[in-house]
Amino acid sequence: MTEHDGRYAFVPTADAGPTIVGGAGVFLHTADGRRILDGAAGAVVGNIGWGRAEVADAAREAMASGGYVMPLWPTPHRLALRDLLVERWLPAGFTQVFFTSGGSESTDSALRLARAYQLAKGRPSRWKVVGRHPSYHGMTLATMAVASHTTRQAGFEPLLLDFPKVPWDDPQGVLDAIEREGPETIAGFIAEPITGAAGACLTASDDYWRTVTEVCRRHDILLIADEVMTGYGRTGLRFGHQHFPFEPDVIVGGKGLGGGYVPLGAVATREDIAQLLTGAGFMFFTFTGNDASCAAAVTVLDIVEREGLVDRAAVVGAALGRRLRETLAEHPLVSDVRGRGMFYGIELRCNRDAVVAAALARDLWVYPAGSGPVPDAILVAPPFVISDDEVEQLVARLGAALRAVHADAGGHSAR
Repeated sequence: MTEHDGRYAFVPTADAGPTIVGGAGVFLHTADGRRILDGAAGAVVGNIGWGRAEVADAAREAMASGGYVMPLWPTPHRLALRDLLVERWLPAGFTQVFFTSGGSESTDSALRLARAYQLAKGRPSRWKVVGRHPSYHGMTLATMAVASHTTRQAGFEPLLLDFPKVPWDDPQGVLDAIEREGPETIAGFIAEPITGAAGACLTASDDYWRTVTEVCRRHDILLIADEVMTGYGRTGLRFGHQHFPFEPDVIVGGKGLGGGYVPLGAVATREDIAQLLTGAGFMFFTFTGNDASCAAAVTVLDIVEREGLVDRAAVVGAALGRRLRETLAEHPLVSDVRGRGMFYGIELRCNRDAVVAAALARDLWVYPAGSGPVPDAILVAPPFVISDDEVEQLVARLGAALRAVHADAGGHSAR
């Protein structure tokens, strides 16, 4: 194996990156012997850290004891994960769970659910789902359309539905947009509790969330919480919306549900909403409820609970936030440091790719982010198991990366 194996790159000009051969805790191991501190838990997926053999054991046992089962039929692993989510993770009343293979499938399914809900109520004119600017919800055509991520939408505009957008933190703007579109045309409203890839942890006010919740209730618009990045403990609570007066009808998740070990997502809602689909059905995916993925996810969530990792994300995450602000807030290339739990966005005054590359050269991975009003940013979102010493290593390496980028720019901000 070579360190940069271009055979894997689908686009031939793409940088293949380091060849990863394993990992342990918060470190990734490369083919040439490097240990990369995973400061973003991969793509903000790895909540329990790497090298957890018991997750692999659970998936292996599920595979060895059976095979493919039709998605609508129960299995012990599907039932165990459903029950665990309903009884110990989801808010009260969220009893209906639909499994997917990841975040894009989850959010796409939630959009279908909003439309199906309105059709079941005899409202065929309701098809629009309101999104926010900026936002990111996945890479299907529907999720690209409902989001506002200019870079990832560029060139695909003719294929995308013209869903309305509202500002990320302007309550009156929400009310004005719904009145302008006409509530009789709106099926749903989707929002990240804290923006991820598009806004790097932009966080709206409580007044904003009260307004969104109230207007959706008044007009029977399904309110969808996109918890793909913020769910399963990432922000120091089980779900990100629980920090705010944000009362969703539908919760979508992915990433942390499988801990980075298996592809898995979920859509959850109340029985009164799902009951309306009786007779109409809700089309599944080929790998809805994949048995090995469900078994692995039960083990991931068991580790999170057994080791108190949601509380750890809150406590150690607060310390991480303090150190990031102390070290970076006054840096000439940094315009803001924001976030909570193990989920921080650093807005930059320079090209984000340069910072990501400089960090990786110093054996640190951070996640590139930003779109629209936040053109350049990175996400710092390590596994919840990160130690105090590893927090210091992360902050020191990121500081060194920023100093190097600043020096290469001749001591000036890039913009």
